[in-house]
Amino acid sequence: MNSTVSLSISILIFILILRGQFRGTQKPIKRSGTPLLLPILYISTSLFQLFDPKLHIQSVQVITALAIGIVVAIPLIMTTKFEVKADGTYFKRSKAVIVILIAIFAFRFVLMETITNMDASTLAFFFNLVTLSYIAVWRMVTFSKFRRVSQTLAT
Repeated sequence: MNSTVSLSISILIFILILRGQFRGTQKPIKRSGTPLLLPILYISTSLFQLFDPKLHIQSVQVITALAIGIVVAIPLIMTTKFEVKADGTYFKRSKAVIVILIAIFAFRFVLMETITNMDASTLAFFFNLVTLSYIAVWRMVTFSKFRRVSQTLAT
């Protein structure tokens, strides 16, 4: 995958994340909260890269990618909050989330240019694994927060 395609896909994902955040401030999140977990399913399709015979990823690279993802998820978790209104639970509008997402994408492209000891397919998988890990951690904790907040609405 060349850098233009990778950049295009990343921009599309970024726009979809921002759209979801904006919609969450305008419309209540559905009662069950399962739409909060759907991005994990969508991004997990990148794991199909494991079937690529050109992929040569080592366990230390996997552990590093997962660790980076967990660290990146922490500020997203801290800035994602909910508010309860009479008609449901909404995302609380936060400019910090948008700034953090922009910083994550910028950091990704800086790292892509500086890491030179991996071949293209391994580097692509590495960053997809980082993305999957931070989105999975962020969204699972966000789902947990949503459930706690929405339970206060029910009682």
